[in-house]
Amino acid sequence: MTTLSVVVPFYNVAPYFSALLESLSAQHLKDVEFILVDDGSSDSSSQTASYWVRKDKRFRLIVQDNLGLSVARNVGVSHGVGEYLAFADADDIVPADAYSSLVKSLESTKSDFACGNVLRLTSEGNAPHRGYRDAFSHSRQRTHITRDHSLITDRMVWNKVFSRSFWDRHGFKFSLPRYEDAPVMIHAHIAAETVDVLDQVVYYWRRREAGEPSITQRIYEPDNLADLMHAVRVTGDIIRVHAPELIDVYERNVCLGDLRIAVAALLKNTAEELDTALEIGWNLLVQMNREVIEGLPEPYRTQTELFLQRDFDELREARRALESLPSSR
Repeated sequence: MTTLSVVVPFYNVAPYFSALLESLSAQHLKDVEFILVDDGSSDSSSQTASYWVRKDKRFRLIVQDNLGLSVARNVGVSHGVGEYLAFADADDIVPADAYSSLVKSLESTKSDFACGNVLRLTSEGNAPHRGYRDAFSHSRQRTHITRDHSLITDRMVWNKVFSRSFWDRHGFKFSLPRYEDAPVMIHAHIAAETVDVLDQVVYYWRRREAGEPSITQRIYEPDNLADLMHAVRVTGDIIRVHAPELIDVYERNVCLGDLRIAVAALLKNTAEELDTALEIGWNLLVQMNREVIEGLPEPYRTQTELFLQRDFDELREARRALESLPSSR
């Protein structure tokens, strides 16, 4: 049986795709299959994938119409035969020892999945991803999100290796058009009996500097931001059903992260243009435990109160004042 299946959806990522595939080919773990899912690419990405399929028998290619990342990932999973399952995005890079380290941990502990640290990749070098600073400050085995609240920030799929039996047993599937990782990953964290956490860097998440910007680089666009807010709401609903004791932890993190993005978007758009995203954000705040909001540090508590009051003009000015401070740059 193949040890690991790695699902790699791709769509028009020609400037970066070769680097990702080279990093996969160089993995220390050799008993692995790489399932490339062409989601209707119109650039040279398809030719790059075909080249690697010819070059390395561990690569397989599946071609479909442009149906979106969620569908592409689910299709890739359905073709995988490995004992373990992983995902990689086509514009990123995976360190050579990443999968061997994650699988080795799972072989030792029998946890349901293992996750590792992430660095941001730019032309100027690698930088820590501040959202993962606490979660991956040190390694630990057989932990769980209900005991280790820092894992509430670990919402991406590509820094993990899953037991395939665990994945199938819970029937995990991606469904959202954008920001599809968070609901599935938080559900996986809750459903797992135990999880292994490695402080080792297992993934380089690229900030694109050529070609089409990534989804996360277009975060302030109104439709994009609305999709993010929708994903935040869906993820919260999952927590309320499966681990309500985590909802205050999650909502504090939302206030300090996702809702800050919505506030920053007011510097680039009118409140009318952001109407859908702001409405979702406001509804999230209305149902929050009041103690969560009162416990926020300044200036974010004040900004959150303005958001609750729908005073978006004042909120914009408060954010602009914060942006002008040297420490915020």
